[in-house]
Amino acid sequence: MTPLRQRFIEDMTLRGLAPTTQRSYVHYVAEFAKFYGTSPEQLDLEAVRQYELYLLHERKLSPESINSFVSAIQFFYLETLEMPGARTASPECAAPSNCRSCSAARKWPGSSKMYPA
Repeated sequence: MTPLRQRFIEDMTLRGLAPTTQRSYVHYVAEFAKFYGTSPEQLDLEAVRQYELYLLHERKLSPESINSFVSAIQFFYLETLEMPGARTASPECAAPSNCRSCSAARKWPGSSKMYPA
C-alpha cells in the first residue's frame, strides 16, 4: 500500500466514514488514477472533469454513481491532499429529472446554469 493511500484511509477513519464508504472511496480514486496511469496527486481538476465525462458517456454510469465519485475525489483532494479549491471545482451530476436533452445534465455548485454533460 502506498503512503498516499494509507493517509487517505487514515483520514477517512479519523472522520468516521463507514468501512463500506472507505472501500468505495478507495475504489473510485484508484480507478481514476488507473485511468490516467499516474498518481491522483499529479492530476488536476480538469482531469477530474474529463474523467466524469468519461464515466457518464463511455461507462454510462448513473448520476448517483458519478456523484459518489465526486464525493470520493472531493474528500481526497480536500482532506488528504489539502487542496481547498477542490470543493467548488467539481460539479455534481444532476438527477435525470433535471435533464434537458440528454440522460444527465451538469450543474456547477452555486450556479443555476445547466449544461449537457
